[in-house]
Amino acid sequence: MPTDIHSEPPSNSAEPRWWDASRTPGLDAFGAPVHFTIDGQPAEAPAGASLLNAIIANGVYVPHLCTHPELPPACRRGDGGGCNLCAVETSDRPNKVSHACKLEVTEGVAVRTTLPLIRIARQSALAKIIGNYPPEARGSAGFEESELHRVAEVVGIRPNIPACESPRLPVVKDEPLFDRDYNLCIDCRRCLIACNDVRGVGCLEIKSVDTPLGPRTWVGTIAPTLVESGCKFCMACVVVCPSGALAERESEPAKRADVSVPCKSACPAGIDAARYVQLAAEGRYSEAVAVVREKLPFPGILGRACYAPCESACRRGAVDESLSIRGLKRIADDHDTGLWRQFSVQLPPSGKRAAIVGAGPAGLTVAWYLAKKGHTVTIFDALPAAGGMIRYGIPGYRVPVDVLDREVGEVAKLGVRFKFDTRIENLDTLFAEGYDAVFIGIGCQGGDSLGIPGDDLPGVIDSPTFLRAVSMGLVNSRGGGIDTGAKVTVIDNSKVAVIGGGNVAADNARTTRRFGVEVDMVYRRTAEEMPIHDHELEGCLDEGVNVRYQLAPKRIELGDGQTRLKITYARMVAGEPDASGRRRPVDSGEEVTEGVDLVIAAIGQHVQKFAGFGVATDAKGRIVADKATLATSRPGVYAGGDCVLGPSSLIESVAQGRIAAAAMDRQLGGDGNIEETLLPDGWQTSPHLGQDKDFNRRPRILPPLVAPAERKGWTEVESRFSDADARAEGSRCLKCNLAAEMAPPVTPPAA
Repeated sequence: MPTDIHSEPPSNSAEPRWWDASRTPGLDAFGAPVHFTIDGQPAEAPAGASLLNAIIANGVYVPHLCTHPELPPACRRGDGGGCNLCAVETSDRPNKVSHACKLEVTEGVAVRTTLPLIRIARQSALAKIIGNYPPEARGSAGFEESELHRVAEVVGIRPNIPACESPRLPVVKDEPLFDRDYNLCIDCRRCLIACNDVRGVGCLEIKSVDTPLGPRTWVGTIAPTLVESGCKFCMACVVVCPSGALAERESEPAKRADVSVPCKSACPAGIDAARYVQLAAEGRYSEAVAVVREKLPFPGILGRACYAPCESACRRGAVDESLSIRGLKRIADDHDTGLWRQFSVQLPPSGKRAAIVGAGPAGLTVAWYLAKKGHTVTIFDALPAAGGMIRYGIPGYRVPVDVLDREVGEVAKLGVRFKFDTRIENLDTLFAEGYDAVFIGIGCQGGDSLGIPGDDLPGVIDSPTFLRAVSMGLVNSRGGGIDTGAKVTVIDNSKVAVIGGGNVAADNARTTRRFGVEVDMVYRRTAEEMPIHDHELEGCLDEGVNVRYQLAPKRIELGDGQTRLKITYARMVAGEPDASGRRRPVDSGEEVTEGVDLVIAAIGQHVQKFAGFGVATDAKGRIVADKATLATSRPGVYAGGDCVLGPSSLIESVAQGRIAAAAMDRQLGGDGNIEETLLPDGWQTSPHLGQDKDFNRRPRILPPLVAPAERKGWTEVESRFSDADARAEGSRCLKCNLAAEMAPPVTPPAA
């Protein structure tokens, strides 16, 4: 027996899109309210609305599959189609079945939804729909988890529906992003309308084949493949499909209709990347940077140095290549006119004080948001200037100092005080001075040693120490060599060995090359297992770094006069996979000894311990903090960034700063809400994508690079997009956000 459809209101029954004529193409604007009855109960709806919408909006569920809140009804296309499940009886056609989606609500009409003839009509329509399914399709996961299955439970599935003997329809699982099982298609035409009418793509059409039960129709592509058909892969068809015929391949079966925005989901700070990419495509750079600033205060820095998890997640990468999202952030910041300032709010003074220990990306982010919430903020840092690893760990050819200073200056404009050359090792002093809350953001300033004989000799240095010395001007060109102060001097024609295979090793190698010396970057595994990002490896090779594989340092000794040091490597071979899944490097027994003048260990970093902090740490010395609030074991003390995560990325540190700022604001008497809207309301990407047949064949445009021969000193290696290239690259966006923002279907009450 079917479920009582009056047991509870249908989901989404009050969704205002039902009355929004702009979202129902082909219908005129709705008129004044009319009054009618549903199963004897009074109801009201705007004149001109469909009777189906009117009934559902009054809290009564009527089964339907061809109608969706974001789409005009399929039955109004005039080319057939429709599910015929929305059977009702109206007072002007007594004892006859009418279909509510095809009628407009009228004054005084009496509607019945539960008569026996209605139930029989709905079950007959459902039998026709499911009768086309092959037996295996009726029991598939796609059907069991679909909207159709829920509707079938309400209507009541007849036990005697005959098995379909028609030819099996195609099942396509080798094209980008989503699977298509045409055996599950019920020809509701939602996907057809979403693609052709709403998105304007036009890559779908109605197909037909004769069966013993009559013509079997379904919706398929106009050409053999999605790409050839001109599909834009916007996923709108997947979102509106009620039967499981279309399913996003990457999602869990139970969440196949929950199409996300991958670039936004992948961003630790939750930046609405799709929105700013689409604004950049329109040349609206100030609006784009406002979107970025809604989630972080450093668009210029992140537009240059973010490792861009959004790009790795970009759905376009499954079609050809992902978008250059980070580069679009940079051009937006470079063209910022300050529009965001009009909507940026700083609350009046709260009377509360917060101390930040460490002026790195996490600490600066905390300071930014706490100051905007009206709290008095002071940042303490042991070094002479703000930025943490941005200034003292990222080379200037990636993030110029003037960009860093400009964005730190915005933090200072909020009234945040900076106390440099001030090392805080005991938090008791800060609480004694009247601070109400403290954030620890000291990063991972300690460099891991090589752990081999001779790693303490003059001329052996760790990565953080070396890069910090470079940024502070302690490394100078001297007749073609470099000098890191009292610890090591490198003579003319010197050779440097950088040990490590990650992005930090690349920073050291490329930095050292700028002093005119020969550089080896030495890694113990194979090239395929190297953790470095591709563009960083390309930068090393372009700039003349010798990248060497399957060598591991074994010992370091004083040199023979020709070079300051001798380093002996063990030749490694690939063994069995280790816990990381990579093949374990195994000593082959062969040794290689070479002369070098400087060895830089870029194999890891650790947190420096301060007992006076009084907070719990883990076995690696990292501060233990609650994931939801970043509160430490000490009341009133929070921590985030690398000192909690271990060596991580800028965007992860910024994201932690946001978490801590919200929690600290609550402790300081605020509401903990640091969200901002910095772009005027009303902006929305057009849902119409157009019939651009070259859309899926546009190559990715990368930000231009300075030619290797022209890379001198600390001039930026990566330039910004031209306006034309930025617009062209932004327009490659699949606009996944449009599908994610679509209203969900109105589903039956829970059984």
